[in-house]
This record gives sequence, C-alpha cells and structure tokens, in this order.
Amino acid sequence: MSATRPITWIIIALLLLNAIGMMIILQELREPNKTTSTAIVIKSPDETGLVDRIKADVETVIEAPVQAGVEIEPETTEPTMLENPPDPVATEIVIARVNGTDIGQTLLVSYMNQIASPEQLSQWNTLDDVPQNILTQSINNAALDTLLVQLAVQSKLDRNPATLANIEQSNRNILKAAFLNRLAPELIDNREIATRYETLAASLAGKREYRARHILLANEKEAKIIDKALEEKKKSFDELAKLFSLDEANSHRGGDLGYVLEGQLNSAFETAIEALEPGQISKPFKTELGWHIAIVDDRREANPMSLKQATPIIRRKLEQQAIQRYLANLLASADIEVLVNLERTDRR
Repeated sequence: MSATRPITWIIIALLLLNAIGMMIILQELREPNKTTSTAIVIKSPDETGLVDRIKADVETVIEAPVQAGVEIEPETTEPTMLENPPDPVATEIVIARVNGTDIGQTLLVSYMNQIASPEQLSQWNTLDDVPQNILTQSINNAALDTLLVQLAVQSKLDRNPATLANIEQSNRNILKAAFLNRLAPELIDNREIATRYETLAASLAGKREYRARHILLANEKEAKIIDKALEEKKKSFDELAKLFSLDEANSHRGGDLGYVLEGQLNSAFETAIEALEPGQISKPFKTELGWHIAIVDDRREANPMSLKQATPIIRRKLEQQAIQRYLANLLASADIEVLVNLERTDRR
C-alpha cells in the first residue's frame, strides 16, 4: 500500500524554527560579556528554555570578555590529533596488544581525545610529545575496552539480535552525522550571513540592556533577614548571594545575571528593578519563583558585536535552519511506501 506523507506539519515546523532562530541570534548578537549567565532562573516557565539556550550559546562561542570596538577572530577549529589522525594504511603503528588484539595509533588517538583538552592535543605532533600520564591512561582505557569487547564476544553477545540492532543504529548515526557535518557549510554563503547580520544589528537600535545581581530566597521571612543584614552591612551582597541564594546557576558569582536585554527576564522582576539607580539595592519583592533582593549595577545601550565576531554565531544558526529545510525537502521528495495500515481504531 502506498501513502503520501503530508508536508503541512513540516512547513509549520520550519516556520517555527526560523522564528526561534531569529530570536536566538538577536540575543547573541549583543556585545558579549564574560559574566553572561549560562542559565537565567528568573524567567517564567514557558520562556526559560529559550533563554537558557541563548545564554549557553554565548558562553560556548565567546569565552573572553569583548569591549566595544575590540575585534576577535572568528571561531575556528584548531587541528588536533583526532581530526588529523595518521594514515591507517601507511603509518599505522601498533601501540599495545591485549590478549592478542592490537591497539593501533589511530585508535589510541581517539582515547587521548577523551581525556585531553583540544589545546593540549593541538600541541602534540607525535606520540613522543604526549605526557606519560596521558599516554598511560589512554592505553589503559583502550585496553580495558578491548578486554570487555573480548569478553562480550566470548559470551556470543555479538550474535545477539538486540546487540546487532544497536550496533547497526550506532553506525547509522555516525554516518548520518558525518554527512550532515560535511553538508552544512555548503548550504550557507557569506552574503546570507551579512544580510542576516544587518537585519539583526538594525533591530537592536534603540534598545537598552542592564546588568543586575539578585538573591533568590524561599519566603518573605528569609528575604527580610537578608535585607536587614544588607542594611547593617554585616556581609556584602556578593557574599550573601553565594551563601543563601537559591539560584544555583548564578549564586556562585554573587547572583550576577550579566548584561540582559530589557524584556528578556521575568516581567515582575524587571518591574521591581526598573526604577533602581545603579548601585541601589531593592527591598524584597516576590515573583512566581520566590522572593528576591536585587541590585542593578549598570544600564547601557545594546551594542551589537562586529560582523567578524558575529559570523560564527550567525553561521551556526543559519546552518541549523538550512539543515532542517534540507531534511524536510528530502523527506517530502522521497518515494516512501508504507506497507502497514497506520490507521488505528479505539479499542477501549
């Protein structure tokens, strides 16, 4: 039996993805700051996930503070031992042998990549450059995995249908990821990036952002105790946030939320702090997440980063959207023959 799959849901999903992508890039396009939070807890439940992703992406792409007018190089991938392994045919060297099974240099490099940082890997050209402890640990990890595989084969688990299905699915995932990683850069060109940058930069015009810190508490009684401690200057705001704030994502840095565009955080929170002068501490106030005491450190115009800085961020987002469109078109254009009856009757 043949059936044509509807594509309406695909089109709707693409429209939603494009809208979300625009919001994410808009937030990331602001001038970055080292103290930008990786999670903002004072967002309403229906909005928190999006902001979390926005802030996590900023932290991932830009790890150093960038001042206005200061350029940074676009994100690049440093060559590592994993990305440039030796030719397995021409230069493969057996590093160890476990119960008769060889562990070659190419395999060993993959284990090094699991325990060494990219910066370390980029500095090692040969195995002679690898520190002894890293080399030993990598060999031990590879040997242990080899022993476990040997035991699994001895137990005939390599013939188990469920195991074989898992192996097949793993191979499919690896091939799929390899293809999409190679395809993504081909779907986006620099003109598209420049156009998107101009649109997003223009949309920031006239917008302001602020930098705030807060202490999140469970109830009004606790908030009043902390408020009194601040009035009597028993401890600093930072110290009290680290000791008592329930915002685990930001308490370790004194409750600092970093620079945030107005309108991005919980509306009740922003209403409570909008009249605060820089350096002024609020009285306790309540949102749906609990009781807060907040301080605004700064307010300023939202300044977009340069095109050079924004390019890796925008490229990644555009590639994600392009991949979704590619997959939707691929699915819609395929000749898919459904061989079972998908209609279900209610048997209750």
